[in-house]
Amino acid sequence: MTANTSSINVVKLLLIASVSWLVAACSEPTAPADTSKQAKVQQTNPAPLQFEQGVHYKLVDNIDAENAKPPYLVQYFWFGCQHCQQFEPVLEAIMLRRPELSLVRKHAAAVPHWQTDARIFYSLQQMGLEHLTDPLFKLYEEKRQLTPVDLQQFLNSHQVDQPRFFDIAENSEQVVNKMRRSASEMQQNKINGVPALVVNGRYLITPNADINSLEAYLALIDYLQTK
Repeated sequence: MTANTSSINVVKLLLIASVSWLVAACSEPTAPADTSKQAKVQQTNPAPLQFEQGVHYKLVDNIDAENAKPPYLVQYFWFGCQHCQQFEPVLEAIMLRRPELSLVRKHAAAVPHWQTDARIFYSLQQMGLEHLTDPLFKLYEEKRQLTPVDLQQFLNSHQVDQPRFFDIAENSEQVVNKMRRSASEMQQNKINGVPALVVNGRYLITPNADINSLEAYLALIDYLQTK
């Protein structure tokens, strides 16, 4: 692939506005969930909590586990979300403290300006390169919004097969289906903001002042595992 062809493909990808296949009622949340308190958790030792449905979590359904078996977490996120970026160390700590958990990541695609980023994530995932999620988060945190040059430099620096990447990003029905599925699940379950964490595909952790530490997150996850 020539440098010129690669640049054209980057521009094409970043200009894709394939909204038609999304659920028509999907719209950008006007009041995203306030996860700033969650994202700034400190490793403290809070008093034992009594968890309550409708307060600390709510029931959701029709979540595709993507072949994961309990115990597992489903995370909805957007690379450009500052709260998602801040939540990454917390999520990493949760996974380290609970190694029995598996993690299913779903990039939000409910609104047009999330869709290009979702294509990037799902294309890399289809290539077996989901480990590039962490460096991508760091790049988005630095750049806030990727330019074609930023994306091309990222792919080059990680030695990604660019012809294959752009072919998947532009033509893969699997990528489209995953974007559609993510948007549908968020809409049907009224998940109005990211990051959002679902335990075993059934229990959505809801923003609450009680969940203000890593220990509180772990206690709630442990509690939901017993239900």
